[in-house]
Amino acid sequence: MSDLLQHEKNTTRLQAERDVAVQVAQDLADRRQESEQARAAAESARDVVAEVLVITQGKVKGYLEEVVGLALSAVYGEDYGFQLDFDVRRNQSEVTPWIVKNGDRYSPRDEVGGGVLDVASLGMRLAMYALSNPRPSPLFVLDEPAKFLSRDRQADFGRMLSEMSRRMGIQIILVSHSEAIIDQADSAYRVTQDDGVSMVEAVS
Repeated sequence: MSDLLQHEKNTTRLQAERDVAVQVAQDLADRRQESEQARAAAESARDVVAEVLVITQGKVKGYLEEVVGLALSAVYGEDYGFQLDFDVRRNQSEVTPWIVKNGDRYSPRDEVGGGVLDVASLGMRLAMYALSNPRPSPLFVLDEPAKFLSRDRQADFGRMLSEMSRRMGIQIILVSHSEAIIDQADSAYRVTQDDGVSMVEAVS
């Protein structure tokens, strides 16, 4: 009789251990399935983010090229433009800017002229302002922004600033010694000093 009881106890214990093992195996299988689903969702999200990034980069690229290209062509003529190359290196996006002249591309590090870089950098700043969200105050204070620009281009530079101001809804306060640039302003003031006292007078 005692052998039968012992056998029943062993059988019950083994069944309980088997039930626990089955439950553990089921839990592991469920966790594995959840993990695979989470990984698939993460990969899908990564693909969506990558696709959105490509679309966003394309829009940003197009807008930057348009604004900087317009600034360059307004000052230097239709032969000038601007391009950006996006590359992925070391899992990060890198941007390479190019100055375009007569269809050829030049790095800003090349001898493209200080005036060209002045115009391109200003165009880039204006474009970045337009892309900002939220945007900062629509006011730009520029101190001799065309100091490297040749005299024969300065009137065009002034007209470009006036056009950019109108298109983008911004106000530009400019300090300059160039009469050609000043002539393009909506309002102009001359600042002089007399015995250390600054005098401001309107220029018609």
